Amino acid sequence: MQGAKFMLKTLTLSDFTPLIGSTFQIQDQLEVPLQLELREAKKLNDLSARLDNRSESFSLLFLGPDDVVLPQRIYGLHHSHLGDLSLFLVPVARREDGICYEAVFN
Repeated sequence: MQGAKFMLKTLTLSDFTPLIGSTFQIQDQLEVPLQLELREAKKLNDLSARLDNRSESFSLLFLGPDDVVLPQRIYGLHHSHLGDLSLFLVPVARREDGICYEAVFN
């Protein structure tokens, strides 16, 4: 599946769970190259999934460096297994080890 393009609607929690601890490269034009580490992938309430015909709702939590805070918006990302995808990322917390960003699939 290396370099494959996935439709976001078909991606599931099980596609991301094995990738926890791996890095996603931000593809957008930034002043410095930026990588985010996938720290968590968790299931959310199934009601919204049923309303949207998605098999499940889930969220992803990424950790980025603490010296750059990305504004919430859609970012192009690249992962060695998933290939290129676009995710709406929202900064949700500042921690000692960096800035946390969340992407929600519902």
